[in-house]
Amino acid sequence: MQHTKHSTNDSSAFALLFSYIGRDRALLIRASLLLILATGADVAGPLLAKLFIDDYLMQSRFAPMPLAMILAAYLLTQIGSAWLRYQQTLRFTDIALAAVKEIRQRVFSHVLKLPVAWFDRAATGQLVSRITNDTEAIKDLYVQFLSTVLTNAVLLLGIIIAMALLDLRLMAISLMLIPGVIGLIYLYQRLSGSAVAAARQDRSEINNLISESIAGMPVIQAGSQQGRFSEHFEQLNERYYASRMRTIRVSALLLRPAIDLLSISVLIAVIWGFGQVQVEGAIEIGVLYAYLNYLGRFTEPLAEITQRFNLYQQAMVAGARVQALLQQPVPSADGTEPCIPQGGIRFDDVGFSYREGKPVLRHLNLSIAAGSFIGIVGHTGSGKSTLLNLLLNFYPVSSGTLSIDDRPIEQYSQQALRDGIALIPQEPFIKSASLRENIDMGRSLPHAQLETALREAGLWEFVAQLPQGLETLLGERGTRLSTGQRQQLVIARALAATPRILLLDEATANVDSETEQIVQRALNRLHGHTTLIVVAHRLSTIRRADQILVMRQGEIVERGNHAELMQSEQGIYHGLYRLQYQAQQVELAEHQ
Repeated sequence: MQHTKHSTNDSSAFALLFSYIGRDRALLIRASLLLILATGADVAGPLLAKLFIDDYLMQSRFAPMPLAMILAAYLLTQIGSAWLRYQQTLRFTDIALAAVKEIRQRVFSHVLKLPVAWFDRAATGQLVSRITNDTEAIKDLYVQFLSTVLTNAVLLLGIIIAMALLDLRLMAISLMLIPGVIGLIYLYQRLSGSAVAAARQDRSEINNLISESIAGMPVIQAGSQQGRFSEHFEQLNERYYASRMRTIRVSALLLRPAIDLLSISVLIAVIWGFGQVQVEGAIEIGVLYAYLNYLGRFTEPLAEITQRFNLYQQAMVAGARVQALLQQPVPSADGTEPCIPQGGIRFDDVGFSYREGKPVLRHLNLSIAAGSFIGIVGHTGSGKSTLLNLLLNFYPVSSGTLSIDDRPIEQYSQQALRDGIALIPQEPFIKSASLRENIDMGRSLPHAQLETALREAGLWEFVAQLPQGLETLLGERGTRLSTGQRQQLVIARALAATPRILLLDEATANVDSETEQIVQRALNRLHGHTTLIVVAHRLSTIRRADQILVMRQGEIVERGNHAELMQSEQGIYHGLYRLQYQAQQVELAEHQ
């Protein structure tokens, strides 16, 4: 069963790797013609040398004109062969790099379309390794392995034809080398396959550990975890080293040394065969010279082909990993509704669970009028963020119906949901680009719309004072902005698209009071025009909400506006508000 699965992976990887080669047929035909001409010029050299030895040197004929013509022809074939191979290499490399470029673009485009649920299980470092390292291994297959194998295969064919023209019996002796080489290649693949796969997996895990360590460096150092992470990295590094050494030992044993041993054996057999034929007086010295020359060229292509098989092995493993990524299902975009007209939302008996048997939302019933302001509070794990994820259609509901403007959410196209619903997350996502690019996000919005969004987010005065204005580069993760300014930028990005529904997921949790007031003013301006659903840790952010929902263990246990909920002194909301109010008073007193 495992062997069948391995074979299936190999066949799918093979189909992926070679499906791009014939895309540019004209270029492929030109490269193949150049290869054939270069091979012909290369093979002609020993034939001309044989003609000189047997017809002129051995006969003591030194006529200047014929010798000059042979010399000119020899030089012309060698120079022509070099130039033709140069041109052929350029064209084959062009084909190879274009194929890899297309594969890499296809992989990245596919990753961008994968559902958010898939990224819950994916490790960032391993994913980066597939897109970069694995496609780089595929590039080595195209550029080094494929070009080398094709070039040397055509050269071998040309040499065999030339040998046949000189002497069929010696050619038959020389061909004994081919079955031996094929056997070595087969043995190499059998012995090195698992080691190559293990090495690539270990490299992915190393990349993933490095990525996680750099991202969490403050936590690692604060918790004095450097030793544990270093030990884990050492174990992975040692495992990768062992896997690579296994492949190198197999390569060192079966590739060059074994080919050299086979070629020496065949050389002895050719010399012995020449001696047997020479006794009969039926062969010329020039033929032996040409055969020895061809035999040297005969073994070299075979050696190169076998040495490149380690690249082939790595590329097949990398191709299988890339193909497995490409086969991850993308959510269907069957919805036909082109836009969200108003923004009304209804949950009818909605249930949801990330893992079967562990519900996160239970029998949720909720009706939200278009343009209303809804606040959601609750302890960690109560289902607040999950509710937002369902609205964004990141996950399908497990039971019940989620509707927007009286239409099931499945009827909306993905573009309609992305245009009509905007999210302001707790951790702002800032690209290493300009302010304009971070707000526009490829939507080609007019300058007036960007300025309006920045004003509503309270960031325009800051932007107007910058020497380069909207063209100011922010650096990686927006390092040129303060924490509050980064949050304001994300708010401006969301408002620039004028969404029908705006979701805030703990957007004021990590900002100061001044920034929170800016967010509150922005919400007040949008109230009545945009449906606002605000998950908040700071209850002051949602104090003016039309309705506040208190969630616990996936259920709504309290609902009402601020005044209504404060009337119940035993209620969860009342307790949370009192705790926050007391904490604020203590903080204010300490500050004074």
